[in-house]
Amino acid sequence: MLVVAAVTASTLTTLSTGTAQAATSNQASAPVHRASISCSRPKGAKANYSWGDGRTSVTVYFNNHCSHKVGAKLHIKNSIGPNYTLCLTTNGGTKGKKKYSIGAARTLTAITSGC
Repeated sequence: MLVVAAVTASTLTTLSTGTAQAATSNQASAPVHRASISCSRPKGAKANYSWGDGRTSVTVYFNNHCSHKVGAKLHIKNSIGPNYTLCLTTNGGTKGKKKYSIGAARTLTAITSGC
């Protein structure tokens, strides 16, 4: 019995018929949401945020180009109760990520200025 494996950048398929075939994925990638908040100093700079739709948690990635702290209000939509907000404060000139456990019935819908 001859076993042949074909490797592509995304998948591995093994066939025992002596032929190799690459499998393709039909899954679409999850959407990435983005938001930004203008800085008061320096003029024209922004604090940028991005996040994806998680099942029970959401990770917010941030890159603060401001020279000061920025407070961001995270708007959480709750399908089984009242909507609510969370606060994310980042120091000037920093980037990183913050993970929030929000539950399966909730989604992060927007990020706006203020805390």
